[in-house]
Amino acid sequence: MIRFVLILSLFVMLFACSSTPKKTTPIEILNIELKKSLSEPSHRLNVSIASFDTKQVEKKISRFRSDLLFAESNYMPVVLKDTLLRSDFWGAVRVLPETDPTAELMIQVEIIHSDAVQLSLLVQVLDSRGFVWLDKNYTDSSLDHAYFPKKLGDEDPFQDLYNEIANDINLVRKTLVEKELNSILDMSMLRYAIALSPEAFNSFLDTDANSRLYLTSLPARNDPMYKRVKNIRESEYRFIDIMDSQYQKFYGMMQNSYPYWREYSFELMVYNDKLKEKGSLGKRPSSGTWGAMENVYKTYKEYKLNEDELRELGNSLSTEIEPTIAELDGHVFELTGSLASQYKEWRALLKRIYQSETQ
Repeated sequence: MIRFVLILSLFVMLFACSSTPKKTTPIEILNIELKKSLSEPSHRLNVSIASFDTKQVEKKISRFRSDLLFAESNYMPVVLKDTLLRSDFWGAVRVLPETDPTAELMIQVEIIHSDAVQLSLLVQVLDSRGFVWLDKNYTDSSLDHAYFPKKLGDEDPFQDLYNEIANDINLVRKTLVEKELNSILDMSMLRYAIALSPEAFNSFLDTDANSRLYLTSLPARNDPMYKRVKNIRESEYRFIDIMDSQYQKFYGMMQNSYPYWREYSFELMVYNDKLKEKGSLGKRPSSGTWGAMENVYKTYKEYKLNEDELRELGNSLSTEIEPTIAELDGHVFELTGSLASQYKEWRALLKRIYQSETQ
């Protein structure tokens, strides 16, 4: 019995100084509803969301935590994607392993801080013309009840943050006139054509005094090379849909453990804060502390089990992805490796095919 008391006491002390992210200074909690389109948009731009960047935050955490962060960086883009789709402003919204400068609208996100209590994201949104729609830091703190919905995982604890991002992007979209929207579509296709064959299409694009891209003209609609570019672009979209489904599948797999890990993490962080608060006030533990210690120890064990599972899921996304079967003009290609490597391989393959056909 004495030994168990010592173990529990040691656990509480260790948790207080463990590598688990500490609760940051409280901020105002967001309460934002997602604004939806009330009419059919004249142009439904396609949106690409890159897997979230973690480089900056990784400098501040241990390798033990970075594996889990990698899993989050591929989970959160799906939450943002689903939020944008629910707003009903957009065409296809896809998650990619990396940024694509030829996308009609490209969303790049860097994770600044992520734990069960607070999420902070730096969001940059650019269209194919290179115009910056957003370059803003978004931060939200979770509420207790966010971890106890009717069914755990029904709503993200930071859904308000994703709603705010979507609302801000939608607001910019509503200000664009027909000419600007057409320019985005044309620029997207032309930049894709240039990526395939710079020598054939560079002359249609130039930069102004502010280094912004603009169209000097467009290839003729019946230009066989340009028509071929459009066909290859459609093949790439089909491939990206396969990539996107992999992220959606990963998101579904994480639902088995991630919501629970967040809940346990939230409980431990709140308990840790209470211990610190009592210590700073010079208070002795109350009579109910023994039961609380047992509960927090049980929570910690569940937290660690889910954390281990999430790390394994994160590793599987980079090491155990199923081969992707892609088709182009009746030819079937099998791509292997991580999603990022498959994506690069497919784009390089399309470029080689196009160049071989036009030589």
